[in-house]
Amino acid sequence: MNTQTKCDEPWEAIHRHLVERQGLDLSRYKETYLKRRLLVRVRALRLSGIEAYARYLVRHPEELGRLQKALSIKVTSFFRNRSCFEFLEERVVPDLLQRSASRRHRVAAWSAGCATGEEPYSLAALFASALERRPGAPGQTGGPRIQVRITGTDLDEHALQSAARAVFPARALLDSAPPGSARHFVVRPDGTASPSEGLKGMVRFERESLLDPIGRRDLDLIVCRNVLIYFSLEHQERILSLFAAALSEGGYLVLGRVERLFGEARSQFDVVSARDRVYRRLPSGATAGAAVARDGGGREEVLACA
Repeated sequence: MNTQTKCDEPWEAIHRHLVERQGLDLSRYKETYLKRRLLVRVRALRLSGIEAYARYLVRHPEELGRLQKALSIKVTSFFRNRSCFEFLEERVVPDLLQRSASRRHRVAAWSAGCATGEEPYSLAALFASALERRPGAPGQTGGPRIQVRITGTDLDEHALQSAARAVFPARALLDSAPPGSARHFVVRPDGTASPSEGLKGMVRFERESLLDPIGRRDLDLIVCRNVLIYFSLEHQERILSLFAAALSEGGYLVLGRVERLFGEARSQFDVVSARDRVYRRLPSGATAGAAVARDGGGREEVLACA
């Protein structure tokens, strides 16, 4: 056995352990980043090196969560991927509010892998603006009052604490907010901004792994963008099936642009927007067929979810 193989063995053992126990696929990470983050845990535990850490990981299963947190890449912003939020604002949010009014049922949304909260608050701002335009809003008459509940989940407890504090750089918000959405945030003289009390009332946060059993049912919207790519294909397929089971008929699933719907869940959705990875849950027993979706230029085309 050569020296290179001996050096690689601890890394391979850690990789295998994370895939089997957490579903986390280390092949998605750059090697330099991965080694740097692993060494942070080695130093924190005062271990002699990677080989000692690989042995420690087997004996201390609670370390898996700490390692996954250390590997997490927190890249998020308000209204990230503007075209996706424009599509949600134009097509998805009005449809969900209309369905909610007809069923006398509140809108239930889930931001899975919400990091520090920018995504769920962005969603809340879209709903708040749409609710203002509906009959029954303050200053208008008629129409049932609709409640919106958005649950943001993440495995990183510190990120969730930041989300709950809800204090963000104002420039990051103002540079990305669609017209009308910025007014749902309070901008302070010190350069920070926070969601209004109305937005905060729509959003709650919970610590949760996507591999945990999902107790939610009858959801109207699940947004899980740029999270699945860090899981093995086997675990991605499992998570997508859980999403399908958690959504109500006609509910929407939004994935990241580099992610795709596959496996058993694929037959349970139609494509709504291929460009923005928006899918709609089919009624039980129905099969995915042709669906109208927008292409990259905003035109409409017929796609087959096959």
